[in-house]
Amino acid sequence: MEYDFFTINFFPILGLIFLFIFIWRNSDLESSIRLIFYTLIGVTLAELTTFNLETFMPQTGCSSMWMVFFTSMGYILRPVLLYLVILLVLRNDTGKKTRQLLCIPLIINTIFSLTGYFTDIAYSYDARNVFHRGPLGWFSHIIMIFYLMIMLFLSVKAKKSSNRFEHFVLFIITIILIMGAFMESLFGNLCVLRISIVSSLLFYYMFFQTQTYKDDMAHKKLEEAHKLEQLTYQVVTALAGTVDAKDTYTNGHSQRVADYSRELAKRMGKSDRFAEDIYFMGLLHDIGKIGIPDQIINKKGKLTDEEYAIIKTHPEIGSEVLKKINAMPQLYWGARWHHERFDGKGYPDGKKGADIPLEARIIAVADAYDAMSSKRSYRDAMQQSAIRAEIVRVKGTQLDPEIADIMIAMIDEDKDYVLREADQQA
Repeated sequence: MEYDFFTINFFPILGLIFLFIFIWRNSDLESSIRLIFYTLIGVTLAELTTFNLETFMPQTGCSSMWMVFFTSMGYILRPVLLYLVILLVLRNDTGKKTRQLLCIPLIINTIFSLTGYFTDIAYSYDARNVFHRGPLGWFSHIIMIFYLMIMLFLSVKAKKSSNRFEHFVLFIITIILIMGAFMESLFGNLCVLRISIVSSLLFYYMFFQTQTYKDDMAHKKLEEAHKLEQLTYQVVTALAGTVDAKDTYTNGHSQRVADYSRELAKRMGKSDRFAEDIYFMGLLHDIGKIGIPDQIINKKGKLTDEEYAIIKTHPEIGSEVLKKINAMPQLYWGARWHHERFDGKGYPDGKKGADIPLEARIIAVADAYDAMSSKRSYRDAMQQSAIRAEIVRVKGTQLDPEIADIMIAMIDEDKDYVLREADQQA
């Protein structure tokens, strides 16, 4: 066959250029998929180079052993190309056993390609470097078609997608590749299979990018967001537990305040997002106590004026720590203003009424309830009836009256003091 550089190289190289541009432009491709794409491009270039040498070398009068070498390399690389194509089409739906099955034709074809060194059963070159098929000369092409039939079977069976159109696209691609392999064998290996591979992958992934792939990526991003949310929860809970551990009498205080705050928000008809945000605010409302000496927090008996002044700095300390978390700009509100009073006589800023953020007013009620229902160094936990009476007394002065009424309703429903006693028993 006469060597024609343009015929052999133009369309495969053009397709590879478009394939490379496609990968470069689609930055959201998974790293594993991107790696297979780049490997496919590299193997295709290597196979194309081998085919050029195999076609060109007879004109140079080289040894037939070199011809056998280039031919065997071509036979070896083509199943590798198809293996990579199948991995790309099936994406991450292939298990270990499936990948092992896909390697069988590759191994068989590799063994077949090497027979040219020892026997003429598959192929040979005469003294003029003219290629001749042996009795099993078509075996390699049969293997490739068998490989593509495996791809057709797996692409329909192994896909997780229930999208019928995607299954149809995969079926058409497999038929195109089978026809490409057949035409390449029939007409003397004029790069038909390479063109079929590159064009099919481009077509499939362009379809894939606009439909199925975006659905997969959205699902993966949702899973990643869920994992990140879980990590955030675990880190915040651990941090809140560290704060509570400073006070031997209030272990679990931050967790309970967070739970009560979320329940109050839900009873006020707030959104799930609001309820979750206030839950995190509740967990971290006392984060500023990290900066308060342990001997003051755990002091038995009444604090001195100086010690009480130090305790009163924890809202400011906490707010300065939490302000640095840009992902949730309002996170510091609970820490800074949960000691403000509805009548404006609280600290640290003396805010009044609706000027106090709603989240901080909710946390203030939850914090007051848990403070009264917890054992402290200077007193035992109060009875539920006494707590109710105290909340009634301070609503409208210390506590937001609307939120206080909801807390009172929760207490009235809690005939057996489950809110606090269940936690004490845990």
